[in-house]
Amino acid sequence: MKKSNLILAAIASVALVSCSNEEYLGEGPNTTSNGIPNAINFNLSTPAITRAEGEAAATALDYKFKVYGVKKVGETYSNVFATGTYSTATDYNADPVAYWAWYTTNTAGTTTSNTSHWDYVGGAGDHGTDGHKATIASGKDQTIKYWDYSADQYEFVAYSATIKDATNPLAITNYKKDGFTVTATANELSGLYIADKLTISTKNNTPTKPSSGYNQIGNIVKFTFRAAGTKVRLGIYETIPGYDVKNVNFRPAASEFTATTANAKLSGSFNGTSSAASGTYNVTYNATTGIAEFDNTAASANNYFDFGTFASASTPLGTSSTAPMWASGNAAYQGVLPNTDNVANMTLYVDYDLVNTVSGETIHVKGAKAVVPTAYMSWKPNYAYTYLFKISDNTNGTTGTEGTSPVGLFPITFDAVTVATTDGAEVGTITTISTPAITTYQNGSVSATGITYANANGPIYITVNTDGTLAELTATNTKLYTVADGTTEADLILTTKTKTASDLLSILSGDENSQGITFTSAKAAKFTPAASTTYALEYKVSDAVAAAYTAVDTPNVANISTYYERSGDAEPYTYTLTTDTSVEDGKTYYTLTTPAQPAVYQYKIIVVGANS
Repeated sequence: MKKSNLILAAIASVALVSCSNEEYLGEGPNTTSNGIPNAINFNLSTPAITRAEGEAAATALDYKFKVYGVKKVGETYSNVFATGTYSTATDYNADPVAYWAWYTTNTAGTTTSNTSHWDYVGGAGDHGTDGHKATIASGKDQTIKYWDYSADQYEFVAYSATIKDATNPLAITNYKKDGFTVTATANELSGLYIADKLTISTKNNTPTKPSSGYNQIGNIVKFTFRAAGTKVRLGIYETIPGYDVKNVNFRPAASEFTATTANAKLSGSFNGTSSAASGTYNVTYNATTGIAEFDNTAASANNYFDFGTFASASTPLGTSSTAPMWASGNAAYQGVLPNTDNVANMTLYVDYDLVNTVSGETIHVKGAKAVVPTAYMSWKPNYAYTYLFKISDNTNGTTGTEGTSPVGLFPITFDAVTVATTDGAEVGTITTISTPAITTYQNGSVSATGITYANANGPIYITVNTDGTLAELTATNTKLYTVADGTTEADLILTTKTKTASDLLSILSGDENSQGITFTSAKAAKFTPAASTTYALEYKVSDAVAAAYTAVDTPNVANISTYYERSGDAEPYTYTLTTDTSVEDGKTYYTLTTPAQPAVYQYKIIVVGANS
């Protein structure tokens, strides 16, 4: 009898790894005592927020997943892991149907098709772990499979929907080898794991038994599952010396929602206004990587998002990037619908109260705004986003009448004041509530409590924006300094602190990407910080303006005290107020038409912690 290479689909191992998509280092393939090398073993890794292996990973996938596999001989496709014959018109989540694979502890080696506690061969009924059964429908028996070395290629796709169950399945339709459609809430998507599509064409002509190596005909089929869910969290902290910040009132940028002190609502473009929203996505696979890509079937239609309750009425904001006040009351992420088609900025627009920590004096600040540019707003599946906003004494709100009073907090000073402050960053963003806004980002800096920059995490990226429009950065308008611990942005504006030039900063000369965020050439800068150092990023908003003077055609003695006289034979001339009390015939007087203005700078303090 001729022997074919057996497609065991014995799940060698399952792993959950972090969003960094680190290489899976899990169990090796199991062995048997005899036979020809012939098994296709499914070896699974799963990028997610946490890492797990073995049964812990099986738990994350609810002890089962659905797999659809086909082979191609010449130009003809045939079903392998599915009932019925192949058709491009068939929904393999209906009838015919893709195969189930299920996990049961302590069953490895008990059947030919099970080498690592996973199996797929069975008849109608329930299979697998109690409480997590995979159900094979009547007439849809799943049979053992064999590699066909005459095939030109195999294609495999798989998913696991862990939130829903057999009586209330996730709405996945049109399930085919090239993609499917899913309708789900953010919470339901958080329980959906999708494997990267595998197209296998290389043949292992010297296979071993048990199979070794991955993703060749004759070898183990290694899947990488990725979470379909997207998670976000939002926090605000303050570094204003001597004052608590309370009663944060969230306002619409235009008329997107009714102002509220109870919920953190921000303007922008979103799929749904909260985590409870439902969306429909067409899922396809990237032709190069096989990673699932989500296309929203309708454009983002909601112009605000509600991040949840914000309890600042009685509780002051936190005072560091690792202890902010979080929307929804804690640092936990909340599920949101993917927003990969986003083309809008996100705007935080708030009023708040400053309450003196000693006297209780209250100052009302109105119209403070920060804008997160579009580049940071593409919410992608399998990513978690942290947005921190910092209220400092360099705010762009006003304590007077909006539109007429000056913006900012103007300290009452007797002398230079030194104020302690802290700052940090994460795999997420910290955006100053100022104009222009400075946003900083470092991959790997998010923690459970917030954001902390570290030398070990590599470069910190910096963008500057006014109402979401990214500024062109140059070596002239963007500089980096080291400053003493405790320096605030206002200290630098008031020139009460010394800053020392640093040569670490570089302007991007080409686009760079980090965790799905694209930093555009010349519109972002970066530096790799030293440990335990405080930096100040300085951005020149406008150049200094020289005073301008105009000759008076007909001097009037009534205005003599406002006239200037010019001295010097060539530019630059010197202008001084005249001491004349009457107009002298033949003498040229000048009026000051444009007062001299110093250059205007915006600052952001960046504190880098010690290496752990």
